[in-house]
Amino acid sequence: MCCPLKTIARSEGSNYIVQHSSGQLTDDQQELSDFGSVDDSMFVENIWENLAYRIPAFEALKILGGWVGYYEYNTLDQNGMIGTHPLLHDHYNINGFSGHGIQQAAAAGQCLAETMCGAEPHIDIVALSLQRVLHNKPYKERNIL
Repeated sequence: MCCPLKTIARSEGSNYIVQHSSGQLTDDQQELSDFGSVDDSMFVENIWENLAYRIPAFEALKILGGWVGYYEYNTLDQNGMIGTHPLLHDHYNINGFSGHGIQQAAAAGQCLAETMCGAEPHIDIVALSLQRVLHNKPYKERNIL
């Protein structure tokens, strides 16, 4: 389930994992470095109502745990980068997949392994090449979190 407020929920066994991206950080938020503390009130005040609106059963939701962290993505188009580095011989990249990396990890890893072994990747990864970043040619993807 995905909603326009940059929140997704997916099943994990008999539970659900909810992911939310709040977008750009304020200067005050950037100063925070304590990833050990989770503010459950942010979930309750900003996310829960939207989830319950989309999935009414989530009104009975119970928080079992949580974690916070930074998103890893390039600022050009927020998509991952995969393949060889155009300027460094034998340097390979596979990074910047936060948010949708769990969905693409297996295929991205296999494509990079194929590339490193000298084979053509089984999936066309040109759109995710580092060259697009170096040449300022974003690959815009719809519904990215």
